[in-house]
Amino acid sequence: MKKRSIFLWIFLGLFFFSSCGQTTNSEEKGESENVAPDNVKIENAVTDSLYAAIYRQINNTVSKRKDSIINEAFTTASETNKIFKLINEHKTKEAVNAGNELIGKLEVLLANNPDDNLILADVSFKKNEVMTDMGTVKNIVKSAEKAMDKGYYQDASDLLKNLKSEIIISDFYIPLATYPDAIKQAIIFLENNKPEDAKLVLQQLPASVVEVKTILPLPVLKAEQMIIMAKKIDADNHKNSEKVMTLLDAADYQLKFAKAMGYGNKDKDFKALSASIKKLKESVKSKSDSQSEFDSLKNDIIKFKERLFLKTDKTKVK
Repeated sequence: MKKRSIFLWIFLGLFFFSSCGQTTNSEEKGESENVAPDNVKIENAVTDSLYAAIYRQINNTVSKRKDSIINEAFTTASETNKIFKLINEHKTKEAVNAGNELIGKLEVLLANNPDDNLILADVSFKKNEVMTDMGTVKNIVKSAEKAMDKGYYQDASDLLKNLKSEIIISDFYIPLATYPDAIKQAIIFLENNKPEDAKLVLQQLPASVVEVKTILPLPVLKAEQMIIMAKKIDADNHKNSEKVMTLLDAADYQLKFAKAMGYGNKDKDFKALSASIKKLKESVKSKSDSQSEFDSLKNDIIKFKERLFLKTDKTKVK
């Protein structure tokens, strides 16, 4: 279903952009897992294809969700904005007519979806990725922990607020139980020559839109794609086993990085996945047929990702 890109007008515009932070490199080099091994630098050579694969996966997910959007729900915000504009232009009669037309559409939606209070109206995603290394992350976390111990909670919050490497998929829902009533109230104000009160009601509607977030840590997504790349190379008669080993090292590092960033920090699956990668590397090194082990590892990461990270967080858009 083709969708227009005008939904939720200005107040949702900020959700369509990526934000990136920069963190200085750490001087801590004592622990080997803090620094990516030299061969993990292969990530630099495959960065474009890596991100392309991740974005294909995310776009596919978003497209499937958008296919389920009902057009009347998608256009609700733009039509509400149209009513607001007509009021500003002192076109009260036109505003009332537009309001009644929108109410009719919403009531049809409610009648066709009696068990659904929330109707999906739009889907978008953004990327938050801080560019840093393991040592820097650990230093930041240690500083935040010290601040917490001393009761400096705001300082700890400031230290951690940009410590993110994730893609956030946002689903936006129209609440059918309250949205039509608000439009009806705005119409009553208009019919009683109270345009400012009507505008105030309409201005409050964005806060009723419900956002459901799905957070996907980029290091885990990178590890997943690296394993897929390594599997394809390994299938080519072990001709490039060194590159396969390097990609597996990189995948292992990304999982450790995800853990250091606090994504499922205490989850036992991180340890199990690292053990599986180690076992797979031994198979590749011996030039054995490792395809089934690659499939098993990939499935384990998918299950891990779904169990820990494909959880939703409902918040009202402010």
